[in-house]
Amino acid sequence: MELHTLNFWQIVIAAAQIGLCAIILLFLIRNHMKFKQLNLNALSGEQSKKVNTEFVVEAVRQQTELAFNHILETIDKERQTLHAYFELRKTQLAPGLLKPVLSGPVEPNCNTAALDPDAADTIYSEIEGLSDQGLSLADIAEKLNVPRGEVDLVVKLRRLRIESAKVKGNPQE
Repeated sequence: MELHTLNFWQIVIAAAQIGLCAIILLFLIRNHMKFKQLNLNALSGEQSKKVNTEFVVEAVRQQTELAFNHILETIDKERQTLHAYFELRKTQLAPGLLKPVLSGPVEPNCNTAALDPDAADTIYSEIEGLSDQGLSLADIAEKLNVPRGEVDLVVKLRRLRIESAKVKGNPQE
């Protein structure tokens, strides 16, 4: 009989454990169903519209901010490019070229190098030498800080001088 009693209590304990597991499962299923029902009720009303509206407003704000930042970056790059261009143009202009226009009365240029014919000959010979080396007009103008038009004029006059010397039969160079 002892054997039957021991088996009986083991069966009772196992049945109690199974019953408790079933009760726990029922509570879990009931809580899950209530949770779903609460989520559906909360999202279906005014609150879901508010959430959707807030999401759309935030997305539009972020996209607008990105677009404006891109526009500002582009404007800043263009401003830098124009500034660099104008700075380059200022250094390439002949000294005193815009001075009469900006300052009003015309002042005579007292630069001794400009009045010295040897200085001009030196620059012109440097232009001719760099031209013989194969440098472009822009490179020569930049290297010697002389306007490109002046470099072009010196090179063309040299060609004309060489061609006229060849026609006369007296090559100078």
